[in-house]
Amino acid sequence: MNSSPLIVLNALVIRGDTSVAEGTRSARPKYNVNRTGEGVEDAGTSDKTLALTTQAQLEWEAFDEYWRKTHGPKILHQEGSNDRVTSLLRYYLQQHRIPGGPCSENAPPYRAKTTSDGLLVPDPAARCEPYIRPAWDGVAQLAYDDIRAVETFFDVGPGKYGDKIVPDEAVFLRGFGFNVCEEHVQIQNGDKRRDPIILIKNHTRNADLSRSEFRERWMNEHADVIKAKPQAANIIRRYAQLHNISKSSDKLYDAVGDAIDGITVMSFANMNDLEEFLCTDEYATIAEDEASFAIKTSYFTALNYVIRDTTLVQS
Repeated sequence: MNSSPLIVLNALVIRGDTSVAEGTRSARPKYNVNRTGEGVEDAGTSDKTLALTTQAQLEWEAFDEYWRKTHGPKILHQEGSNDRVTSLLRYYLQQHRIPGGPCSENAPPYRAKTTSDGLLVPDPAARCEPYIRPAWDGVAQLAYDDIRAVETFFDVGPGKYGDKIVPDEAVFLRGFGFNVCEEHVQIQNGDKRRDPIILIKNHTRNADLSRSEFRERWMNEHADVIKAKPQAANIIRRYAQLHNISKSSDKLYDAVGDAIDGITVMSFANMNDLEEFLCTDEYATIAEDEASFAIKTSYFTALNYVIRDTTLVQS
């Protein structure tokens, strides 16, 4: 639908916390910092107290609030009269994972735990299953007119991003994975990007497909599968495909994020609509088609915060 797609930097984020590191949740160097700016998981750091909060039971809440209320305004802040970078940002979305929403690890329909005779179990504490945490705690999407604008904004040399934003990321993040994508909007109902509930699906292509072959299959065939489903086309408020165009030679490149070939972003008016959609036969057909070209697809649900969107004004 877009003749000239926006270029989007997608940053999948892992919240700052003091839980035991697991896989990709291990902290990046100099992230997850204490009050002196040292990474609490870095070798040689003796003070293991997070700057974000000293109370482990509040780490999720502190992360969620800091990202939205403290970090978000810093991204938009005009850093002096010579700031030529902030205005390059076309839209900035924060999509915070909702633990109670659908995810690959615990998908609807949800069922009560019962005994063999169909009655509720009398000892639920003894039957609690281990909690499986999704790989990511949210995603930031920052959109620009072209790749040059992206590289200018994220220049980590002296300037706003390198000097002020990166140290702030280290306060509330433990890690991240990012890639640079083209945004291709397939379904657009309603008011652009303002719907509150977002389904984020991360796709890794089949080994026998090149990235260009994956792109062709996903954009020109799979999208038609979705748009041909009447219930899907009606209940999905917006459906965008974010196609990874990163290359290892790029100025901006991240190997973790580059393992994801594409990201589905679907918007819904409310959580019930999303959960009902995931339980339909139409969605089962959609997921089956995804599996024909993506060796791995994982998803989580997020609450959508539109921090900036200049396209609403200019459209």
